[in-house]
Amino acid sequence: MDRMQPTKDSTRRPVRREPQSDIPRGDSGPCDGGDVEPVAVVIVSWNSREYLEGCLSSLRNLERPVQQIVVVDNASTDGTPGWLAERFPEVELLALPANEGFCRANNLGIAGTHTPFVLVLNPDTELEPGFLRRLLPAFDDPRVGIGCGKLLRFDRKTLDSAGQQLARSRQPLDRGYGKTDEGQYDLDESVFGACGAAALYRRAMLDSIADERGRFFDEAFFAFVEDLDLAWRARKLGWRSVYRFRAVGYHARGGSASGPLWKRRVAAMLGRSAEVRFHVVKNRYLTIIRNDSVAGYCANIPFIWARDLGTLALLVVTSPEVLLRLWRSRHLFAQARSKRRLDAGRARDQV
Repeated sequence: MDRMQPTKDSTRRPVRREPQSDIPRGDSGPCDGGDVEPVAVVIVSWNSREYLEGCLSSLRNLERPVQQIVVVDNASTDGTPGWLAERFPEVELLALPANEGFCRANNLGIAGTHTPFVLVLNPDTELEPGFLRRLLPAFDDPRVGIGCGKLLRFDRKTLDSAGQQLARSRQPLDRGYGKTDEGQYDLDESVFGACGAAALYRRAMLDSIADERGRFFDEAFFAFVEDLDLAWRARKLGWRSVYRFRAVGYHARGGSASGPLWKRRVAAMLGRSAEVRFHVVKNRYLTIIRNDSVAGYCANIPFIWARDLGTLALLVVTSPEVLLRLWRSRHLFAQARSKRRLDAGRARDQV
């Protein structure tokens, strides 16, 4: 499911509706052998009413209740705000006057929470009741800043993400994407990062990577690839990301899951609008500029350049307007270099 399409910025202020009744409060007692802290959930919605029913209902059924649920609505036209107030009065709604993008909406939602852990969810996800109970103990290790479980498609047999890896071509790679779940990822282990459809973040990690204005996700991204960028910045500061296979959720992510990976990626790109293609391509370069080391980049030049050439050929044939827009957005790449220097200074300060 495409997360959103952009609209022009607005000077109107967001409207926050406080919950009409208290949601179930989780205690901080033992859970699977460890002490856990309260969790807040942030969901960014854009015309996602058809998915929110299942997503929010699954949160109500969690064995380990959450303390706060915030839905940040990006100016939906499907009646989401009114429906939420009636169907899920325990949810706190932050209604934005325009589509601010996935990154800014998440930043606003997270800023309105104060729990030690924040679960970022896509509206087209549903969690098994034991999801948090099985994932939270991984954070007993104070070095763990990001956690994720096994995401399946709604057919219950196709893998969507078993944690995120960094491809040698410098793009996010969801482990197991589109493969049949045969237990090949039934091992608790470290990963590069978490798919942003269902990622559990430690607040201390988020605070450590936030910029001077307290923003966690880079808002220059708008949407797409932002989860990889955040995980990479966290890794540079020494944080770990972990995968716990018994924490299971489901993700409706659109598109076919058949055929070789390269063919599925091309099909996915062809099925996207020019707007989405622009952000996907732009954000890959922003991620590389801000995060990659010289040694890491040089060691993977054949893979990176092969991806670049393939993308260029695809855009020339299908979306030449995207190339023009990338050129006009070159100031964002200069800003990424500045952010890289600030990140390096932050890392030195923490040594």
